[in-house]
Amino acid sequence: MSSLFGTSGIRGSAKELFANQFCFDIGRAFAKFLAKHKQKGGVVVGMDPRKSSPRIKRAFVTGLQKEGCKVSDQGIVPVPAINYILIADPSLAGSAMITGSHIRADFNGIKFFAFKEEILKKQEREIEKIYNNIKEKILFKYRVPRQRYEDEDENEALIAPGPIKLKKENKAIKFYQEMLLNLAKPPYPKWKAVIDCGNGCQLKAMPKVLKKLGLKIKTINESLRPEKFIPRDTETEEAVKDLQQEIRKTKADFGIAFDMDGDRVVFVDENGRFVPGDYTGTLIAKYSSSSVIVAPINASQVLEKIGKKIIRTKVGSPYVVEIMKKDGATFGFEANGGGFSAEVMMSRDAGSVTIKILNLLKQSGKSLGELINTLPQFFLYREKLTCPRELNSTILKAAKKKIKGIKTEEVDGLKIWLSSSRWILFRPSANAPEFRVFAEAKTKKEAKELGEKGINFVKSLIK
Repeated sequence: MSSLFGTSGIRGSAKELFANQFCFDIGRAFAKFLAKHKQKGGVVVGMDPRKSSPRIKRAFVTGLQKEGCKVSDQGIVPVPAINYILIADPSLAGSAMITGSHIRADFNGIKFFAFKEEILKKQEREIEKIYNNIKEKILFKYRVPRQRYEDEDENEALIAPGPIKLKKENKAIKFYQEMLLNLAKPPYPKWKAVIDCGNGCQLKAMPKVLKKLGLKIKTINESLRPEKFIPRDTETEEAVKDLQQEIRKTKADFGIAFDMDGDRVVFVDENGRFVPGDYTGTLIAKYSSSSVIVAPINASQVLEKIGKKIIRTKVGSPYVVEIMKKDGATFGFEANGGGFSAEVMMSRDAGSVTIKILNLLKQSGKSLGELINTLPQFFLYREKLTCPRELNSTILKAAKKKIKGIKTEEVDGLKIWLSSSRWILFRPSANAPEFRVFAEAKTKKEAKELGEKGINFVKSLIK
Protein backbone atom coordinates (compact mmCIF):
# COMPACT_ATOMS: atom_id res chain seq x y z
CA MET A 1 0.00 0.00 0.00
CA SER A 2 1.40 3.39 -0.98
CA SER A 3 1.83 6.10 1.64
CA LEU A 4 -0.61 8.97 2.00
CA PHE A 5 2.32 11.33 2.41
CA GLY A 6 4.50 12.64 -0.40
CA THR A 7 7.63 14.79 -0.27
CA SER A 8 5.93 17.23 2.10
CA GLY A 9 2.52 16.52 3.60
CA ILE A 10 -0.45 14.86 1.90
CA ARG A 11 -1.39 15.86 -1.64
CA GLY A 12 -3.84 14.57 -4.19
CA SER A 13 -7.07 15.15 -6.04
CA ALA A 14 -9.34 17.57 -4.17
CA LYS A 15 -12.36 15.57 -5.34
CA GLU A 16 -11.13 11.99 -5.04
CA LEU A 17 -8.63 11.98 -2.14
CA PHE A 18 -9.83 14.95 -0.13
CA ALA A 19 -13.45 13.89 0.13
CA ASN A 20 -15.15 15.14 3.29
CA GLN A 21 -14.90 11.79 5.09
CA PHE A 22 -11.16 11.61 4.49
CA CYS A 23 -10.63 15.20 5.69
CA PHE A 24 -12.71 14.53 8.80
CA ASP A 25 -10.79 11.34 9.57
CA ILE A 26 -7.36 12.90 9.01
CA GLY A 27 -8.37 15.76 11.32
CA ARG A 28 -9.23 13.22 14.00
CA ALA A 29 -5.95 11.39 13.35
CA PHE A 30 -3.90 14.58 13.78
CA ALA A 31 -5.72 15.37 17.02
CA LYS A 32 -5.01 11.88 18.35
CA PHE A 33 -1.36 12.19 17.27
CA LEU A 34 -0.98 15.43 19.25
CA ALA A 35 -2.66 13.87 22.29
CA LYS A 36 -0.41 10.81 22.06
CA HIS A 37 2.62 13.10 22.27
CA LYS A 38 1.05 15.09 25.14
CA GLN A 39 0.86 18.27 23.07
CA LYS A 40 -1.77 20.29 24.92
CA GLY A 41 -3.46 23.43 23.69
CA GLY A 42 -5.27 24.73 20.66
CA VAL A 43 -4.70 23.89 17.02
CA VAL A 44 -4.24 26.59 14.38
CA VAL A 45 -5.41 26.04 10.80
CA GLY A 46 -4.72 28.10 7.67
CA MET A 47 -5.37 27.65 3.97
CA ASP A 48 -4.39 28.73 0.48
CA PRO A 49 -6.94 30.40 -1.86
CA ARG A 50 -7.89 27.37 -3.95
CA LYS A 51 -11.57 26.80 -4.57
CA SER A 52 -11.51 23.52 -2.63
CA SER A 53 -9.60 24.79 0.41
CA PRO A 54 -12.56 26.15 2.48
CA ARG A 55 -14.48 22.90 2.13
CA ILE A 56 -11.45 20.76 3.02
CA LYS A 57 -10.62 23.00 5.96
CA ARG A 58 -14.17 22.77 7.30
CA ALA A 59 -14.25 18.97 7.24
CA PHE A 60 -10.71 18.77 8.68
CA VAL A 61 -11.62 21.16 11.50
CA THR A 62 -14.74 19.11 12.24
CA GLY A 63 -12.46 16.11 12.80
CA LEU A 64 -10.21 18.09 15.14
CA GLN A 65 -13.21 19.34 17.09
CA LYS A 66 -14.67 15.84 17.32
CA GLU A 67 -11.58 14.94 19.36
CA GLY A 68 -11.99 17.98 21.61
CA CYS A 69 -9.51 20.37 20.00
CA LYS A 70 -10.04 24.12 20.20
CA VAL A 71 -9.35 25.44 16.72
CA SER A 72 -8.21 28.88 15.64
CA ASP A 73 -8.91 29.70 11.98
CA GLN A 74 -6.28 31.95 10.42
CA GLY A 75 -7.91 32.08 6.99
CA ILE A 76 -5.61 32.61 4.00
CA VAL A 77 -2.08 32.84 5.35
CA PRO A 78 1.49 31.93 4.20
CA VAL A 79 2.35 28.40 5.24
CA PRO A 80 5.53 29.43 7.16
CA ALA A 81 3.36 31.66 9.37
CA ILE A 82 1.38 28.56 10.34
CA ASN A 83 4.63 27.01 11.57
CA TYR A 84 6.02 30.16 13.20
CA ILE A 85 2.93 30.72 15.35
CA LEU A 86 3.88 27.55 17.27
CA ILE A 87 7.17 29.20 18.18
CA ALA A 88 5.64 32.57 19.01
CA ASP A 89 2.76 31.10 21.02
CA PRO A 90 3.88 28.08 23.08
CA SER A 91 0.34 27.53 24.37
CA LEU A 92 -0.56 25.87 21.07
CA ALA A 93 -0.42 22.11 20.49
CA GLY A 94 0.00 22.08 16.72
CA SER A 95 -1.03 23.57 13.41
CA ALA A 96 -1.97 22.56 9.89
CA MET A 97 -2.18 24.20 6.48
CA ILE A 98 -4.64 23.31 3.76
CA THR A 99 -2.55 23.78 0.62
CA GLY A 100 -1.56 21.98 -2.54
CA SER A 101 1.40 24.34 -3.01
CA HIS A 102 2.31 24.64 -6.70
CA ILE A 103 0.37 21.66 -8.04
CA ARG A 104 -2.66 22.14 -10.28
CA ALA A 105 -5.84 23.81 -9.09
CA ASP A 106 -8.01 20.70 -8.88
CA PHE A 107 -5.56 19.07 -6.44
CA ASN A 108 -4.94 20.09 -2.84
CA GLY A 109 -3.05 19.03 0.27
CA ILE A 110 -2.50 19.26 4.02
CA LYS A 111 0.78 20.03 5.82
CA PHE A 112 1.22 19.36 9.53
CA PHE A 113 3.29 21.12 12.19
CA ALA A 114 4.06 20.11 15.77
CA PHE A 115 6.90 20.44 18.29
CA LYS A 116 7.53 23.94 16.79
CA GLU A 117 8.45 22.54 13.37
CA GLU A 118 7.24 20.66 10.32
CA ILE A 119 6.65 17.05 11.27
CA LEU A 120 9.25 14.49 10.23
CA LYS A 121 8.80 11.36 8.15
CA LYS A 122 8.53 9.07 11.16
CA GLN A 123 5.74 11.28 12.53
CA GLU A 124 3.93 11.20 9.18
CA ARG A 125 3.95 7.42 9.47
CA GLU A 126 2.42 7.70 12.97
CA ILE A 127 -0.42 9.89 11.71
CA GLU A 128 -1.04 7.52 8.82
CA LYS A 129 -1.18 4.53 11.16
CA ILE A 130 -3.69 6.31 13.40
CA TYR A 131 -5.74 7.26 10.35
CA ASN A 132 -5.85 3.68 9.07
CA ASN A 133 -7.10 2.52 12.48
CA ILE A 134 -9.92 5.05 12.78
CA LYS A 135 -10.99 5.81 9.22
CA GLU A 136 -14.73 5.60 8.56
CA LYS A 137 -15.39 4.39 12.14
CA ILE A 138 -17.34 7.60 12.71
CA LEU A 139 -19.15 8.83 9.64
CA PHE A 140 -18.88 12.46 8.65
CA LYS A 141 -22.44 13.75 8.73
CA TYR A 142 -23.37 16.56 6.48
CA ARG A 143 -26.21 18.61 5.21
CA VAL A 144 -26.65 20.59 2.01
CA PRO A 145 -27.56 24.09 3.22
CA ARG A 146 -28.14 25.57 -0.22
CA GLN A 147 -28.82 24.62 -3.81
CA ARG A 148 -25.80 23.30 -5.60
CA TYR A 149 -24.64 24.96 -8.78
CA GLU A 150 -24.73 22.86 -11.94
CA ASP A 151 -20.93 22.85 -12.36
CA GLU A 152 -20.28 22.16 -8.69
CA ASP A 153 -18.99 18.82 -7.55
CA GLU A 154 -20.88 17.13 -4.69
CA ASN A 155 -17.96 17.50 -2.30
CA GLU A 156 -17.88 21.24 -2.92
CA ALA A 157 -21.40 21.57 -1.54
CA LEU A 158 -21.28 19.16 1.39
CA ILE A 159 -20.30 20.85 4.63
CA ALA A 160 -20.25 19.92 8.27
CA PRO A 161 -23.50 19.69 10.24
CA GLY A 162 -24.60 22.82 12.05
CA PRO A 163 -22.57 25.98 12.63
CA ILE A 164 -18.88 25.49 13.43
CA LYS A 165 -17.70 28.22 15.73
CA LEU A 166 -14.14 29.15 14.98
CA LYS A 167 -12.14 31.87 16.63
CA LYS A 168 -11.01 33.99 13.70
CA GLU A 169 -7.87 36.05 14.24
CA ASN A 170 -4.71 37.05 12.44
CA LYS A 171 -2.11 36.17 15.06
CA ALA A 172 -0.13 34.04 12.62
CA ILE A 173 0.38 36.95 10.19
CA LYS A 174 1.24 39.34 13.02
CA PHE A 175 3.87 37.06 14.57
CA TYR A 176 5.34 36.21 11.16
CA GLN A 177 5.70 39.82 10.08
CA GLU A 178 7.32 40.76 13.40
CA MET A 179 9.85 37.95 12.98
CA LEU A 180 10.79 39.11 9.47
CA LEU A 181 11.16 42.73 10.54
CA ASN A 182 13.45 41.65 13.40
CA LEU A 183 15.54 39.56 10.98
CA ALA A 184 16.08 42.54 8.65
CA LYS A 185 19.08 44.87 8.94
CA PRO A 186 17.82 48.26 7.78
CA PRO A 187 18.24 50.90 6.64
CA TYR A 188 18.45 49.57 3.10
CA PRO A 189 19.23 51.58 -0.03
CA LYS A 190 16.16 53.10 -1.67
CA TRP A 191 15.59 49.99 -3.75
CA LYS A 192 12.81 49.80 -6.28
CA ALA A 193 11.38 46.27 -6.40
CA VAL A 194 8.57 44.43 -8.14
CA ILE A 195 6.81 41.86 -5.98
CA ASP A 196 4.94 39.00 -7.67
CA CYS A 197 2.86 37.21 -5.06
CA GLY A 198 1.47 34.78 -7.62
CA ASN A 199 -2.10 35.51 -6.49
CA GLY A 200 -1.15 33.63 -3.37
CA CYS A 201 -0.71 33.72 0.39
CA GLN A 202 2.29 36.05 0.67
CA LEU A 203 -0.03 38.89 -0.36
CA LYS A 204 -1.03 38.79 3.29
CA ALA A 205 2.48 39.43 4.60
CA MET A 206 5.41 40.40 2.37
CA PRO A 207 4.24 43.62 0.66
CA LYS A 208 3.58 45.20 4.07
CA VAL A 209 6.92 44.00 5.46
CA LEU A 210 8.90 45.33 2.51
CA LYS A 211 7.15 48.68 2.62
CA LYS A 212 7.94 48.98 6.33
CA LEU A 213 11.59 48.34 5.47
CA GLY A 214 11.59 51.32 3.12
CA LEU A 215 11.48 49.59 -0.26
CA LYS A 216 9.53 51.21 -3.04
CA ILE A 217 7.48 48.30 -4.33
CA LYS A 218 5.08 47.52 -7.12
CA THR A 219 2.97 44.38 -6.78
CA ILE A 220 1.69 42.19 -9.60
CA ASN A 221 -0.52 39.08 -9.53
CA GLU A 222 -2.27 40.33 -6.40
CA SER A 223 -5.68 38.64 -6.41
CA LEU A 224 -6.79 35.98 -3.93
CA ARG A 225 -9.82 34.94 -5.96
CA PRO A 226 -9.82 31.17 -6.63
CA GLU A 227 -10.30 31.63 -10.37
CA LYS A 228 -7.03 33.59 -10.48
CA PHE A 229 -5.05 30.63 -9.10
CA ILE A 230 -1.50 30.30 -10.49
CA PRO A 231 0.11 26.81 -10.18
CA ARG A 232 3.59 28.32 -10.04
CA ASP A 233 6.52 25.93 -10.13
CA THR A 234 9.38 28.14 -8.90
CA GLU A 235 12.00 25.84 -10.39
CA THR A 236 11.22 26.99 -13.93
CA GLU A 237 11.93 30.33 -15.59
CA GLU A 238 8.52 30.16 -17.25
CA ALA A 239 7.00 30.89 -13.83
CA VAL A 240 8.39 34.45 -13.72
CA LYS A 241 7.75 35.73 -17.25
CA ASP A 242 5.36 38.44 -15.98
CA LEU A 243 7.92 39.55 -13.44
CA GLN A 244 10.77 39.66 -15.97
CA GLN A 245 8.69 41.82 -18.27
CA GLU A 246 7.82 44.20 -15.43
CA ILE A 247 11.46 44.51 -14.33
CA ARG A 248 12.54 45.50 -17.83
CA LYS A 249 9.64 47.90 -18.14
CA THR A 250 10.10 49.67 -14.79
CA LYS A 251 13.90 49.36 -14.55
CA ALA A 252 13.54 48.10 -10.99
CA ASP A 253 16.54 46.95 -8.93
CA PHE A 254 15.18 43.41 -8.64
CA GLY A 255 12.02 41.32 -8.62
CA ILE A 256 10.75 38.81 -6.07
CA ALA A 257 8.31 36.00 -6.95
CA PHE A 258 6.53 33.78 -4.43
CA ASP A 259 4.70 30.53 -4.95
CA MET A 260 1.03 29.99 -4.11
CA ASP A 261 1.38 29.16 -0.40
CA GLY A 262 4.35 31.39 0.32
CA ASP A 263 7.15 29.06 1.37
CA ARG A 264 9.21 29.38 -1.84
CA VAL A 265 10.76 32.44 -3.43
CA VAL A 266 12.85 33.15 -6.53
CA PHE A 267 14.35 36.38 -7.81
CA VAL A 268 14.84 38.29 -11.04
CA ASP A 269 17.89 40.56 -11.23
CA GLU A 270 18.11 44.13 -12.51
CA ASN A 271 18.57 42.89 -16.08
CA GLY A 272 15.50 40.66 -16.02
CA ARG A 273 17.56 37.48 -15.54
CA PHE A 274 15.90 34.63 -13.67
CA VAL A 275 17.86 33.67 -10.55
CA PRO A 276 17.07 30.06 -9.56
CA GLY A 277 16.59 29.12 -5.93
CA ASP A 278 19.82 27.12 -6.06
CA TYR A 279 21.77 30.37 -6.40
CA THR A 280 20.05 32.47 -3.75
CA GLY A 281 20.29 29.45 -1.43
CA THR A 282 24.00 29.06 -2.21
CA LEU A 283 24.64 32.76 -1.55
CA ILE A 284 23.00 32.53 1.87
CA ALA A 285 24.87 29.27 2.55
CA LYS A 286 28.21 30.85 1.60
CA TYR A 287 27.87 33.67 4.11
CA SER A 288 26.08 31.59 6.74
CA SER A 289 27.82 30.70 10.00
CA SER A 290 26.82 27.08 9.41
CA SER A 291 29.81 24.88 8.50
CA VAL A 292 27.42 22.19 7.19
CA ILE A 293 24.84 22.91 4.50
CA VAL A 294 22.00 20.55 3.59
CA ALA A 295 20.28 20.45 0.18
CA PRO A 296 18.44 17.81 -1.85
CA ILE A 297 19.95 15.82 -4.69
CA ASN A 298 18.35 17.97 -7.43
CA ALA A 299 19.96 21.28 -6.41
CA SER A 300 22.79 22.74 -8.48
CA GLN A 301 26.40 21.65 -8.05
CA VAL A 302 27.28 25.34 -7.52
CA LEU A 303 26.74 24.61 -3.83
CA GLU A 304 29.81 22.36 -3.74
CA LYS A 305 31.95 25.33 -4.86
CA ILE A 306 31.65 27.38 -1.64
CA GLY A 307 34.10 25.29 0.38
CA LYS A 308 31.75 23.89 3.01
CA LYS A 309 30.60 20.40 3.92
CA ILE A 310 27.54 19.61 1.81
CA ILE A 311 25.06 16.86 2.62
CA ARG A 312 22.57 15.82 -0.06
CA THR A 313 19.12 14.43 0.79
CA LYS A 314 15.99 13.16 -0.87
CA VAL A 315 13.73 15.86 -2.31
CA GLY A 316 11.27 17.14 0.28
CA SER A 317 11.42 19.55 3.19
CA PRO A 318 11.05 16.89 5.95
CA TYR A 319 14.20 15.17 4.66
CA VAL A 320 16.18 18.42 4.75
CA VAL A 321 14.97 19.21 8.27
CA GLU A 322 15.80 15.71 9.52
CA ILE A 323 19.40 15.84 8.25
CA MET A 324 19.91 19.41 9.48
CA LYS A 325 18.97 18.30 12.98
CA LYS A 326 21.05 15.14 12.77
CA ASP A 327 24.22 16.86 11.52
CA GLY A 328 23.95 20.20 13.30
CA ALA A 329 23.43 22.35 10.20
CA THR A 330 21.81 25.72 10.81
CA PHE A 331 20.98 26.40 7.16
CA GLY A 332 19.64 24.30 4.34
CA PHE A 333 17.66 24.95 1.19
CA GLU A 334 15.84 23.42 -1.76
CA ALA A 335 16.22 24.21 -5.46
CA ASN A 336 12.69 25.64 -5.49
CA GLY A 337 13.72 28.68 -3.42
CA GLY A 338 12.65 27.40 0.00
CA GLY A 339 15.20 27.98 2.77
CA PHE A 340 15.49 26.49 6.27
CA SER A 341 17.04 28.66 8.98
CA ALA A 342 17.42 26.98 12.36
CA GLU A 343 17.40 30.32 14.19
CA VAL A 344 14.01 31.10 12.66
CA MET A 345 12.14 27.79 12.26
CA MET A 346 12.80 24.31 10.96
CA SER A 347 10.55 24.43 7.94
CA ARG A 348 10.66 26.00 4.49
CA ASP A 349 10.20 29.78 4.45
CA ALA A 350 10.24 32.29 1.59
CA GLY A 351 10.08 35.31 3.88
CA SER A 352 13.34 34.73 5.74
CA VAL A 353 15.12 33.88 2.47
CA THR A 354 13.94 37.21 1.06
CA ILE A 355 15.17 39.16 4.08
CA LYS A 356 18.54 37.36 4.10
CA ILE A 357 19.09 38.21 0.43
CA LEU A 358 18.29 41.87 1.16
CA ASN A 359 20.80 41.79 4.02
CA LEU A 360 23.47 40.31 1.72
CA LEU A 361 22.79 42.93 -0.97
CA LYS A 362 23.23 45.70 1.58
CA GLN A 363 26.37 44.10 3.04
CA SER A 364 28.01 43.58 -0.35
CA GLY A 365 27.06 46.91 -1.91
CA LYS A 366 26.48 44.99 -5.16
CA SER A 367 23.43 44.66 -7.35
CA LEU A 368 21.69 41.29 -7.33
CA GLY A 369 23.15 40.44 -10.74
CA GLU A 370 26.67 41.34 -9.60
CA LEU A 371 26.30 39.29 -6.43
CA ILE A 372 25.09 36.24 -8.36
CA ASN A 373 28.05 36.61 -10.75
CA THR A 374 30.46 36.02 -7.86
CA LEU A 375 29.39 32.36 -7.99
CA PRO A 376 30.44 29.85 -10.67
CA GLN A 377 27.77 29.61 -13.36
CA PHE A 378 26.06 26.34 -14.23
CA PHE A 379 22.84 25.84 -16.12
CA LEU A 380 20.02 23.61 -15.00
CA TYR A 381 17.33 22.09 -17.18
CA ARG A 382 14.17 20.98 -15.39
CA GLU A 383 11.15 19.39 -17.02
CA LYS A 384 8.31 17.09 -16.02
CA LEU A 385 5.65 15.08 -17.78
CA THR A 386 2.58 13.14 -16.76
CA CYS A 387 3.47 9.53 -16.06
CA PRO A 388 1.54 6.62 -14.51
CA ARG A 389 3.10 5.77 -11.15
CA GLU A 390 3.36 2.08 -12.07
CA LEU A 391 5.97 2.95 -14.73
CA ASN A 392 8.35 4.75 -12.33
CA SER A 393 10.53 1.76 -11.44
CA THR A 394 10.61 0.57 -15.07
CA ILE A 395 11.92 3.97 -16.21
CA LEU A 396 14.60 4.09 -13.51
CA LYS A 397 15.83 0.57 -14.31
CA ALA A 398 15.93 1.33 -18.04
CA ALA A 399 17.85 4.58 -17.50
CA LYS A 400 20.41 2.85 -15.30
CA LYS A 401 20.95 0.17 -17.93
CA LYS A 402 21.12 2.51 -20.94
CA ILE A 403 22.95 5.63 -19.70
CA LYS A 404 26.52 5.21 -18.48
CA GLY A 405 28.55 7.82 -16.63
CA ILE A 406 31.53 8.22 -14.32
CA LYS A 407 29.36 7.68 -11.22
CA THR A 408 25.72 7.32 -10.16
CA GLU A 409 23.81 8.42 -7.06
CA GLU A 410 20.51 6.90 -5.93
CA VAL A 411 19.64 9.14 -2.99
CA ASP A 412 16.33 9.94 -4.69
CA GLY A 413 15.70 8.63 -8.17
CA LEU A 414 18.77 8.08 -10.36
CA LYS A 415 21.46 10.76 -10.80
CA ILE A 416 24.09 9.98 -13.42
CA TRP A 417 27.29 12.05 -13.64
CA LEU A 418 28.47 12.04 -17.26
CA SER A 419 31.55 14.10 -16.39
CA SER A 420 32.78 16.17 -13.45
CA SER A 421 30.39 19.00 -14.40
CA ARG A 422 27.53 17.30 -16.30
CA TRP A 423 24.77 15.24 -14.72
CA ILE A 424 21.24 14.05 -15.39
CA LEU A 425 18.67 13.08 -12.75
CA PHE A 426 15.64 10.86 -13.37
CA ARG A 427 13.17 11.24 -10.52
CA PRO A 428 9.51 10.26 -10.14
CA SER A 429 7.38 12.76 -8.22
CA ALA A 430 6.12 11.67 -4.83
CA ASN A 431 3.23 14.16 -4.96
CA ALA A 432 1.60 13.54 -8.33
CA PRO A 433 1.61 11.08 -11.27
CA GLU A 434 4.54 12.89 -12.86
CA PHE A 435 8.11 12.09 -13.81
CA ARG A 436 10.83 14.72 -13.59
CA VAL A 437 14.11 15.06 -15.43
CA PHE A 438 16.88 17.41 -14.33
CA ALA A 439 20.14 18.07 -16.13
CA GLU A 440 23.04 20.41 -15.44
CA ALA A 441 26.05 21.53 -17.46
CA LYS A 442 28.36 24.50 -17.91
CA THR A 443 26.35 25.92 -20.81
CA LYS A 444 22.62 26.39 -21.30
CA LYS A 445 22.80 24.59 -24.64
CA GLU A 446 24.49 21.52 -23.14
CA ALA A 447 22.01 21.35 -20.26
CA LYS A 448 19.04 21.66 -22.61
CA GLU A 449 20.32 19.02 -25.02
CA LEU A 450 21.06 16.60 -22.18
CA GLY A 451 17.72 17.24 -20.50
CA GLU A 452 15.71 16.89 -23.70
CA LYS A 453 17.39 13.57 -24.42
CA GLY A 454 16.34 12.45 -20.94
CA ILE A 455 12.75 13.61 -21.41
CA ASN A 456 12.50 11.90 -24.81
CA PHE A 457 13.87 8.72 -23.25
CA VAL A 458 11.15 8.83 -20.59
CA LYS A 459 8.47 9.59 -23.20
CA SER A 460 9.52 6.57 -25.25
CA LEU A 461 8.98 4.31 -22.24
CA ILE A 462 5.60 5.82 -21.41
CA LYS A 463 4.41 5.26 -24.98
